[in-house]
Amino acid sequence: MIEAQQIQDALSPRLGSMLAGAPGFVDPALALLQSFSPQHDTFQELASRLEDVLFNAIYEHLGPGMSARMDDGTCRRIRLAELPEIADDAMGVLFDSLKVYSVSYEALHAYCMKTGSFSAMRCLYLRYESLMSPEERQVLSRIIRGSFPAERWRSFLDS
Repeated sequence: MIEAQQIQDALSPRLGSMLAGAPGFVDPALALLQSFSPQHDTFQELASRLEDVLFNAIYEHLGPGMSARMDDGTCRRIRLAELPEIADDAMGVLFDSLKVYSVSYEALHAYCMKTGSFSAMRCLYLRYESLMSPEERQVLSRIIRGSFPAERWRSFLDS
């Protein structure tokens, strides 16, 4: 079961703890993630709806300036171009809650290959090792290292 705190933790690095932890901020995203059904939804459809929900929540809490106070005390403007990455961070909470079996692996693999989702790649790398060949795992590691800043993958990829 996905909890509000998990979503807050996933969004805090990009949005700041003050915004991510604001009362009611993650509730619409939580409801959306909790209602996900692989029989009725695709990850891409969910990600698109999540972007909309998160934009509305950010705008509602920050107003048109969309400036958030970060944990280091700085203030920064949340850009519309960041919404896919913000939604992907929240999607990672869902990915981590999926049962590890071949159907989930196939869906995550197809999704990350189509979208370049960091959260899907991270989840595949960390949780689905038993369903990947060593060569596939190495390729996934190279893709992650070559596509994302080191601070995103340093904690889980071997150096």
